[in-house]
Amino acid sequence: MIKKNEPSGKTGVFWKIAVVFCAACCIVLLPGYMRVAKLKKSLALLEKDLSRLREENEKLRVEIERLEKDPAAIEEIARKLGWVKKGELRVKFVAPDTKTQDVKKKKDRK
Repeated sequence: MIKKNEPSGKTGVFWKIAVVFCAACCIVLLPGYMRVAKLKKSLALLEKDLSRLREENEKLRVEIERLEKDPAAIEEIARKLGWVKKGELRVKFVAPDTKTQDVKKKKDRK
């Protein structure tokens, strides 16, 4: 009589232990793997922010050097802020308000 290839008692126990071991490894290692993946993603975002901040820092360093060495740069910023030199007169141009003009025209017609 020919026997079929059936696992013997020892082989069956081995596979059961192997399956339980693999399941236990997945249960134990999967949360750690997920945490590592999350941390890698977070690290990539932080490195991107760091790169942006380094570029911004370099631009600010250049601006500081320019302000320390070039008086015209300081004057340029002061003018943008609306400051004037001693003895100068500040002139501000204001666009006319169209609603006010319409009201004046109506009063003039009456």
